Amino acid sequence: MNTQDIAVIVLAAGKGTRMKSDLPKVLHPMAGMPMLGHVLHATRTLKPAKTVVITGYGAEKVEDYCRTHFPETEFARQTEQLGTAHAIMMAEDALRDFTGTAVIVYADIMLSTRPDVLPTLMEQHSSNANGLTLLTANVPNPTGLGRIFLKNNVIVNVEEKDCTPEQRAITTVNPAIHAIPAPLLFKLLKLVKNDNAQKEYYLPDIIALAHQNGAPVITAEVASDRAELGMNSRAEVAEMEAVWQTRKRNEAMAAGVTLVDPKTVYFSADTEITPDVTIHQNVIFGPGVKIETGATVLPFCHIEGAHIMSGANVGPFARIRPTSVVGANAKVGNFVELKNTTLGTKASAGHLTYLGDAEVGEHTNIGAGTITANYNHKTHAKAKTVIGNHASTGSNTVLIAPVTLGNSAYTGAGTVVRKNVDDNTLVFTTPDLITKTGYSK
Repeated sequence: MNTQDIAVIVLAAGKGTRMKSDLPKVLHPMAGMPMLGHVLHATRTLKPAKTVVITGYGAEKVEDYCRTHFPETEFARQTEQLGTAHAIMMAEDALRDFTGTAVIVYADIMLSTRPDVLPTLMEQHSSNANGLTLLTANVPNPTGLGRIFLKNNVIVNVEEKDCTPEQRAITTVNPAIHAIPAPLLFKLLKLVKNDNAQKEYYLPDIIALAHQNGAPVITAEVASDRAELGMNSRAEVAEMEAVWQTRKRNEAMAAGVTLVDPKTVYFSADTEITPDVTIHQNVIFGPGVKIETGATVLPFCHIEGAHIMSGANVGPFARIRPTSVVGANAKVGNFVELKNTTLGTKASAGHLTYLGDAEVGEHTNIGAGTITANYNHKTHAKAKTVIGNHASTGSNTVLIAPVTLGNSAYTGAGTVVRKNVDDNTLVFTTPDLITKTGYSK
């Protein structure tokens, strides 16, 4: 199937009442990224001609997020919450002239984000291009979920409360991830009735309507964890995070990354780690981390928005903050914090140091207790510190930015550097040492 014949419809209109939050449910983070972001990343792999996000509660926030991170998306608003079928109908105008396949996914159902799932759906749909293809999920514990099964050669979707005891024993459910020709989709949606207690229009009704209108209906089944089938509360987000982290750890180890104690390492959705990296216990990766071959991260480190280059050694107890780079074979030791700082090749900051808005050259040694005073608390301005190659700072050096310490320049212990220091220069502070004998008496 030509990917340009695909349009994706993402349902992201719900408030998520059980979240107990003003933030739209689909923007709640899971593994360092809003759940909607996970789904849009997955649907990008289809290379669709169009992606339409159905927004409703908090529409402005949801749309702003999409414009920033997924600028290819279009939007359709569901101003009244009248059910899932009604929500998808809102996409009709955006897809009015589109005659290809519509792929329907939900922003809070992570099943669609697994690498095997959308390809499985589309491969099955390739033999059913004129009909409805349902992704079905086989879950060990389907309690609370509707069941889907074959009855008299017809695929039937039944809510659990309406199931017979025999039907409740079925473990196949409908996560509402569909592929269907767009014209057929909107034809069936217009036939959906709201004759139910909630007076809402439900997407599963199109299954029976497809049968009634002579459209072929087939399924594509995958195994699933229950957590992948919807996140409606913070507890369910946490359950999905646990499932996701376990999979990410296994993927990392299968790709050649050593995790000394896998269950204590936490990744973000975009963490990139190449083979032959070693990660020790209790390490947390925030968004935007890339780690190259041969690097080692020791226990109890927190790293986000940073690039750790080949052979670097980080930790233990180090914090690397956004837009920082730890150069090849460089060392960041215990209780060292970097923020918007580049540490050059084979440079070392071994102990008890803060480097903010700084550029540190190659083979430079940063002594214990060194800090860059980069922030003006009155103006809120931040200034830069530049430290050259082969330089060295003595313990408890304070560099008051903006300031430059030249190549092969040195500072003595306890020095406060307020002016630029030339190459090959030593600077130090010599306060008087006052001695009072017999003082303890």
